[in-house]
Amino acid sequence: MTRDNDTSDKVAVDQHSAASPDIKGEIVESRPEKKSMSLRAKSINSVVALTTGTVVGRALRFARNIILVRLLDEKLFGVMGIVMAATIAFESFSEVGVQQSVIQNKDGADPEYLNIAWWFQAVRGLSLFIIGLLVAPMIGSFYGNPEITVLLRVAFVGTLLRGLVSPRAYALEKEYRFGLLMLILQGSSVVGTVTTVVLAFMMKNIWVLIIGYVAETAIMCLLSHILVPFKPTLRINKPYLAELMRFARGMFGLPFLTVVAMQGDVFMLGKLLPAEQLGLLGMYVMVLRLAEQPAWAFSQIFGRVLLPVFAEGQDSNEVLRRRVLKVIRTSLIFSVPLVVIVAVGSKPIISLIYTPKYAVVAVPFALLCVTMFIRTQAQILVTVCLAVGKPHLHRRYAIFLAACVICLMYPGITLFGVTGAAGVLLLSNVVAICLQIVWVGRIVNLRFQDYAFWLRHGPAFETAIRTPDDTDS
Repeated sequence: MTRDNDTSDKVAVDQHSAASPDIKGEIVESRPEKKSMSLRAKSINSVVALTTGTVVGRALRFARNIILVRLLDEKLFGVMGIVMAATIAFESFSEVGVQQSVIQNKDGADPEYLNIAWWFQAVRGLSLFIIGLLVAPMIGSFYGNPEITVLLRVAFVGTLLRGLVSPRAYALEKEYRFGLLMLILQGSSVVGTVTTVVLAFMMKNIWVLIIGYVAETAIMCLLSHILVPFKPTLRINKPYLAELMRFARGMFGLPFLTVVAMQGDVFMLGKLLPAEQLGLLGMYVMVLRLAEQPAWAFSQIFGRVLLPVFAEGQDSNEVLRRRVLKVIRTSLIFSVPLVVIVAVGSKPIISLIYTPKYAVVAVPFALLCVTMFIRTQAQILVTVCLAVGKPHLHRRYAIFLAACVICLMYPGITLFGVTGAAGVLLLSNVVAICLQIVWVGRIVNLRFQDYAFWLRHGPAFETAIRTPDDTDS
């Protein structure tokens, strides 16, 4: 997920089956062809809707960043990177997957279940907002920057607003209604982007970024209630509450571990780099956002579709294996050439997009591009774990990755600065995905050799949703 005002990043990966392994994807045995064709049609239509929405949203953000780096001092991006990293980490500590529970639960679209989900997230959002106001001075003191205190308190308004989003927006994903979902997410993105750019011409200070972030969150909340309205009630369905709590227990800690692994570089750089190098941190944050774009696009377009696709095949290991292998091979065909080109030509690419002074972070950019490629492959395997109801494998991976980042980031930054931070992320992700392949391989018989022969076997994405009767291409 990007680290500025991408409020939609909160829904980057849908953890469909995280804490209820007893709930399986339903397959109608008596009518396999109709079921299969329905799944294929829904998946393809979903990919089209997600591709359109994601391309538009990413293009707007890309254009916004190109404009902002020419209008604002790079030190502002460093401050904003710290603010967003702190905000996301604070929220993730109590994140228990309310949205994912709606998608995963077979009764998730039931109004009574959605009512519990809304109250759960609303109370959490309000609590976090109040606590955030109190702890903001401590975070500002930790970084030795009093300005961060005020910025964080305003940014936490976004936390409150996210808790008020209509839960029916989450059910859209469960029902494959991705067109409407993209309208909510990208509609708010457009408003946030336009607000930020317009203010940048007028103000040229850090409040440009903060106001744009909060404006995007507010519009997302408003659009969700306009397009998929929901009216909460005081009636609580106790069985549904028990199911949600069970799911929450399975999810607890996972989002925080993920954020530590993904935001640890910005956390530590903000603390360890001297004040005069805050501009270097800002440059690092901007190239990080650029490097994240392909991985974010993959998670938005295919990541949302793969979860129900894998879940539909979880009752047959052979069917699941074929689908997983085809998705892996297809992703490699498209991503490997792109990563090689961008990594080799990182300096001219950065100079062209972000002006020549950003060439100083060309090496970190190249390392980050490879890291994001590794994360894309890891996301496929994480989706498998969640689709078959084995969240403990995801937790094991997240713990190991976070531990590597925590242990190696300090010496990496101390010795090599921003290049060391990017190198630690790459090394940690490589080691973690190797272990992940071993663990997930026990479920779908995945081997390291399967990654070596992708050129000969890579099919189109559509083949990843074939039926048990289909043969491999």
